[in-house]
Amino acid sequence: MAAVLAVGLGLTAACDTAEERAETHYQTGLALLQEGDVDRALVEFRNVFQLNGKHEGARLAYARAQRDRGIFQDAYGHYLRLVEQHPENLEGRRALAEMAVDARNWDEAERHVTKAIALAPDDILVQSIDNAVKYFHAVQDKNDDAQQAAIIKAQALVEQDKSLSSSREIVLDDLLRKQDWYAALDVIDEGLAMDPDSRRLYQMRLAVLQQIGDLDGIDSQLRELMQRFPEERGSFKQSLVRFLVAQEKLDEAEAFLRQDASRDGAETIDQVQLLGFLEQVHGREQALEEVERLIAAGGPELRAFQALRAKLNFEMGNQEAGVTEMQALVKDAERTDQTRSFEVDLARMLFRQNNAVGARALIEQILSEDPSQPDAIKLKANWLIDDDETADAIVMLRGALNQSPEDAVLVSLLARAYEREGNRELMGEMLALAVQASSRGAAESIRYSNFLAADNKLVAAEGVLIDSLRVNPGNVALLAMLGNIYTQMEDWSRVESVVRDLERLEDPQALLRAKSLTAQKLAQQNRTEDLNAMLEELTGDEVMGRTAEIALVRARLASEGPEAASAYLDELLSKTPDDATLRFLKAGLLVGDNKPDEAEAIFRDLLTGNAQQPNVWIALYRLKAQTGDIEGARAVLNDALTALPKNGDLLWARAGELERDGDIEGAISIYEKMYENNSGSLIVANNLASLLATHRTDDESLQRAYAVSRRLRDSDVPAFQDTYGWITFRRGSHEASLRYLQAAAYGLADDPTVQYHLAVNLAALGRNTEALEQFRKVAAMIDPANPPQFAGEVASEIERLEQASDAQQ
Repeated sequence: MAAVLAVGLGLTAACDTAEERAETHYQTGLALLQEGDVDRALVEFRNVFQLNGKHEGARLAYARAQRDRGIFQDAYGHYLRLVEQHPENLEGRRALAEMAVDARNWDEAERHVTKAIALAPDDILVQSIDNAVKYFHAVQDKNDDAQQAAIIKAQALVEQDKSLSSSREIVLDDLLRKQDWYAALDVIDEGLAMDPDSRRLYQMRLAVLQQIGDLDGIDSQLRELMQRFPEERGSFKQSLVRFLVAQEKLDEAEAFLRQDASRDGAETIDQVQLLGFLEQVHGREQALEEVERLIAAGGPELRAFQALRAKLNFEMGNQEAGVTEMQALVKDAERTDQTRSFEVDLARMLFRQNNAVGARALIEQILSEDPSQPDAIKLKANWLIDDDETADAIVMLRGALNQSPEDAVLVSLLARAYEREGNRELMGEMLALAVQASSRGAAESIRYSNFLAADNKLVAAEGVLIDSLRVNPGNVALLAMLGNIYTQMEDWSRVESVVRDLERLEDPQALLRAKSLTAQKLAQQNRTEDLNAMLEELTGDEVMGRTAEIALVRARLASEGPEAASAYLDELLSKTPDDATLRFLKAGLLVGDNKPDEAEAIFRDLLTGNAQQPNVWIALYRLKAQTGDIEGARAVLNDALTALPKNGDLLWARAGELERDGDIEGAISIYEKMYENNSGSLIVANNLASLLATHRTDDESLQRAYAVSRRLRDSDVPAFQDTYGWITFRRGSHEASLRYLQAAAYGLADDPTVQYHLAVNLAALGRNTEALEQFRKVAAMIDPANPPQFAGEVASEIERLEQASDAQQ
């Protein structure tokens, strides 16, 4: 009887459908959320997805929970899945639009808010987001009326609902653009009253306090933030130290760091921050003295301080001593997180010593023990991307992001992996998320703004930089990038505003960037006299004097001709006759004046003094080639590569020589070496992929060419379009390849090989009339420089297509 009962119970359980089991997990997850047990609730929701991947409630609850926890990337991905499966889900559309606004990803924000406004036109949050998108477009289009209308609507919406952050952002943006600092401070404080844990608003408040000169306010707020956000205490602590240093309160900064490092509950990181300060302000020697003192004192953190000593020795040039000490620390040590952290530092040292094999072996060992070690993952992901093993890198990085979803470095690496794959859409999404994850970090914001500027989205790029400057006021790199954006826009009043901001910093690098922006502005405005006057004034500058003199030589060459430029250069040389830069310029002018022997004498004299000058070798090589002395050019290149065997420009010249001589395999070998040294170079990638796909017929070489060229698929450079298009054609995707080859043929109208690729593609698609016309065009372009078989193949195709045409008539 018991057996029968057991069987019966089993049959009853088996009758539960997957949907019913999924619903049980869902209800359990909701109950756990209600109890505040978010981690276990998320496990239950994942169980739902395994049983029913389209469960709307579970997907929404999961995404909402992750967003509430600040794990934005994972939340965004689940909201996307939600609206793909349930396009009418208002909360999903609303959340995606709001998060896209926060990330300044305006295309995505518009896509989702358009759907949301159709679903709920009276929803006030949707109206606020929609207005934010309209405000962005108004700024982009320089439509003052639309911009003012959006501001007025935002003000009304905030009055109606104080929690509408997207509307408050518009009001705040308007005030900041007007530099109405006190009104902006009021709006920020209103926002903090609604969201007291908004790091971004606190950062903006700090920036405004700096603008109004409230130094005591900055000091007290940074100290308050250290208490409010204990998990980010170290970051705000560093900001406080930087602030004190900027106020030239070095003794106060050091005293604060020492006191903080000795407080109850202090950690090793606090000692590290003290040592970093000593190194920055007093030099590595004093930092090393402090480390030695800590080591002599002993204690539980002894090994950590010994590791710091090893790293300092390495940075001070005692590389072998640093490596040896670090190796001794990890040898036979207990396999702990700390030991593995030391091994990551050791791997970095080995990489810098060009011992990639040893470094990689160490990282693999670390990951075999702890697959989630974040720094090891970052190092391995970097080399996987460099090796074009992007699929493995993406899987690894996505796994790491599940553990640390707001790690800006991991997100930036994922963007780099997508870039290498040629997926610019996902690359842009990751760059936007990296900006968000880093709380508008300078480096992440510059990367994203560069991406946007490359797509001519200059207003969006401007917005990203301005947002970052509000939390990183006075950052020279951000200001310089913003100035470049305004230069591209030809918005000269804003260029001048950036120049003034840079000059106020009274930093040598900032002043250099300010002068550079001013020079760019004058050049683009064709204000030659003003530009020359500025350069004349700068010739007496201790830092920029020589740069200004060289710029004046070039300016006079462009405006007054070679005689004026040469006369001015001779005047400079009379004061400093041994100046290598001026002598190199003189040789260049002599080349232009058709005096090759005099120019060569200067080049060779410069190389006698210092053979490690690739620019001089290249100039001498080109001079020999231009004068028709081919053997002399080869000899120069041989000597140059003996002196500088790894120089990219010289290797490039050698590869070009080999191509012209028909030694394609030799050229491929050179490009392979260059690619190994710098796989990030688009030009090297293009040339290597092009030769592999054009001159080899085996599948392995074609696959290698594809892996190298994937990043070129969204390029608008004709040569890159031809390479990617031809590889795509050879892989059998004839329809997909056509648009690339057509674009390349339009851009490189005089290149017979590019035109030939298009002709072959047209023929493969059966578009015989167009193909015949294209092959005839190629035949008219063939010259003796083309291989004999090339002309034969073209003639054969023309004959075949003509016969086919005759047969149809």
